[in-house]
Amino acid sequence: MTLSMHHVPLPTPSERVLSRLRASGPGTPPLRERVRDVLRDWIVYGELAAGLRLFELDLAGVLGVSRLPVREAIRMLEADGFVTVESRKVRVRTLDPATVTKLFDVAECLEVLAARLAAENITPAGVRVLAHLLEDGRAALDSGDFAVIDRVNPALHDEISHLAGNEILDGILGPVRGRIQCLLWNSSESGRIWREHAALFDAIAAGDPARAEETARTHIHSSRQEVLAALAGASR
Repeated sequence: MTLSMHHVPLPTPSERVLSRLRASGPGTPPLRERVRDVLRDWIVYGELAAGLRLFELDLAGVLGVSRLPVREAIRMLEADGFVTVESRKVRVRTLDPATVTKLFDVAECLEVLAARLAAENITPAGVRVLAHLLEDGRAALDSGDFAVIDRVNPALHDEISHLAGNEILDGILGPVRGRIQCLLWNSSESGRIWREHAALFDAIAAGDPARAEETARTHIHSSRQEVLAALAGASR
């Protein structure tokens, strides 16, 4: 496909991604949701940079789908805060310090609640799942595999909200976590993050809601400070 000169190259989808988009049969999510998931992953993991303008035709061509599911996926991404649409121009959202502060204010309230509920509802099976994710993160940190770290980090938090047993909280937290993960992608403080994850695991596994709350609050505060410091440095 020939692109206009103002268009930029897009990521090349992996065969796994293309297989996901071509999937069919009972239980397969609608195509618009699968396209949304691919684009969200690209944004979260930095393959679509903040401020980048997106064109439906380009995205449809790269993903091998029609423009309609792309358009519908963009609407969902806009609702979740990953892109902005102004005068029909779609861009990956850029977050300023004031917006980041508001985002972390919301995340702190929700993550603290999720940690407390997870500690109240923890089961031996839940402890095993969290322990496995924590070990995966530690191994990736030791080997310097930041791609794995960036995948396991949200997976561990997703499991905590799953263990909380509140599907409404789980649904609200997803987009908030995704937007924060965009800011923490390839973090320079992975060691700090996983030390705090270990402390959070200990509190939840012990069934200690008060300690889980405080540990989650400390974790979110530390990440907030990292992101705001990075934004301040980038603006100098």
